[in-house]
Amino acid sequence: MRLDLGSNQLNGTIPKFIQDMKKLKYLNLEKNSFHGVLSFNATFVKRLEVFKVGDNSNLCYNHSTLGSKLKLGIAPCDKHGLPMSPPPVKDSSADDSGDSSDDEDYSNVEEKHHSHGPSKIVLGVAIGLSSIVFLIVFLVLLSKCCK
Repeated sequence: MRLDLGSNQLNGTIPKFIQDMKKLKYLNLEKNSFHGVLSFNATFVKRLEVFKVGDNSNLCYNHSTLGSKLKLGIAPCDKHGLPMSPPPVKDSSADDSGDSSDDEDYSNVEEKHHSHGPSKIVLGVAIGLSSIVFLIVFLVLLSKCCK
């Protein structure tokens, strides 16, 4: 019912026989070095209550087999079986809940979370420029005050 192989530095392709485990409800394969095309079909993924496969940077999934709305934390494959883009963004509200719906959204799978905002360089430049403007205004006011 439960197979947790997360964070074990496993590599190679994910064995296809895992899909034949009929009573499996929890599958954690995240944070390894798996590569290739994820061979699981939509029926298998929907049957799982928890499916974690993120943080396998060379692993991808066939979006025509699993659907284009799938959010696994890995990228879809290109025509050569290689990841097309960085993994999708993780919704921080996704957790180990057992909500397994029949739509293609697969709300039961883990996704990767990235914060979006200005980079450290942009913030540094903005703070630097603000400091210079403040210093100029301060010096102008100081020179008018002390004449």
